[in-house]
Amino acid sequence: MPILVDIRKLTIIGKLIQHGAKNVASSLSTMAGIDADVKIKSLSFVEPDDVPKEIGSGEFYHANIRLTEPPYGVFLMTLDEHTAAQIAEHMTGQQVEGGLNQMHESALQEMCNILTSGFIDGIANTLDTTINMDTPDLELADSDTIAEQALSHIHSDSLSIVLDSTVDLAEQDTQFQLRIFLIPDPGAFVNLIDKLDVEEIRDIENPTALHDGDRAF
Repeated sequence: MPILVDIRKLTIIGKLIQHGAKNVASSLSTMAGIDADVKIKSLSFVEPDDVPKEIGSGEFYHANIRLTEPPYGVFLMTLDEHTAAQIAEHMTGQQVEGGLNQMHESALQEMCNILTSGFIDGIANTLDTTINMDTPDLELADSDTIAEQALSHIHSDSLSIVLDSTVDLAEQDTQFQLRIFLIPDPGAFVNLIDKLDVEEIRDIENPTALHDGDRAF
């Protein structure tokens, strides 16, 4: 049975995603001392079976987290080896030559923790709730293996929200490319969205500008 969401509620999904990205930028500043701008370049919806194709060919670093509170489901972040090397070099100040060393991997894991927790916390804060999650393990694998590990318990009627995002470092000519998948439990997700109002989301974002013409997503 397909997920049925009032089309008027799609704006709310976009707002939640925006708030998650905004919180990532804040987390990077406070936890890693990195001044960055996090942008969502695109948002799309695919079926779980299409996730490997959306990830791409080759091997990718990835982290997936099972959400134990609404909207439940899985949060999955992937980044290619070039992006992983960029992040590791920036975090450690050491060039990557022939592969990541232990220091590089530790730094990449730290960045992964900041990005994932920042995004989930941003959504939870907007919903005025908490979403508990475990610390993600960062691994390298091909797209089929990544999808199998992350989606083994996902319902066939679930829907994957796919985000292409960039992390722009303000003081450097550096940009990290990330792909994020949010695959919520269908029933919990619809119930959550149906209870929200787009004006309430705007109130949280900017209480003095409820009608500022913001039409993102």
